[in-house]
Amino acid sequence: MTRIATKIALSVLGAAGISFLFSTPARAVIFVEPIVTTKNQEVFEAKKPRTLTGFLPGEVIEYGVPDVANNFVNATGYDIKSLVFDLKTLSYSNPNSNPAFDNEPVQWGDVNGDGKIGNSADPDLKDIFTDITIAGSTITFSGGVIPNGTLFYNPFASLPNLAPGAGIIPPIPADQEDKDGPIRVASYYTTAVPESTNLLGVLVFGALGVALKLKRSLC
Repeated sequence: MTRIATKIALSVLGAAGISFLFSTPARAVIFVEPIVTTKNQEVFEAKKPRTLTGFLPGEVIEYGVPDVANNFVNATGYDIKSLVFDLKTLSYSNPNSNPAFDNEPVQWGDVNGDGKIGNSADPDLKDIFTDITIAGSTITFSGGVIPNGTLFYNPFASLPNLAPGAGIIPPIPADQEDKDGPIRVASYYTTAVPESTNLLGVLVFGALGVALKLKRSLC
């Protein structure tokens, strides 16, 4: 009887331990994915494109994602031959979200489910850049060009969806101008394909050379 009772006790403890493990929430990864495509016709018909002007090659712009979808006009005076994005938010906490987040890691990932990172899953949106490379928190789009004066589409999405008002993050008050998500990204463009060894140097140079500006506040 003693051996049977011992086995029963161990079984109960084992089951309780397994239940505890499964009841403990796993640490989730928040994926962020940008795409760079030709203009989004539906967005184009709904609202005017925003104009990207007054920014020099290598100048760093910092903003929040997921962002409000918009087309952009390249009015920089330069042909954009590469775009570089650097995740500034590498972990995210928000006890007031539903579900709550506690220091969850943030990284580039496949949000739209097409098996690739940085490519459009919409056949109506044509990818502009053929080469997409990831090095830690940095993703670089190259192998293409956005000619000066042309439209392009550059939205960011996250998984789970952290767009304000989408169900996890509360809506942003109507009187607040910046309505982008909580994940911070820094970006810059170049007029030539950057060598991988120079990416960090250019980013630091841009950060030191100019003040950070909000891309989504452009008009």
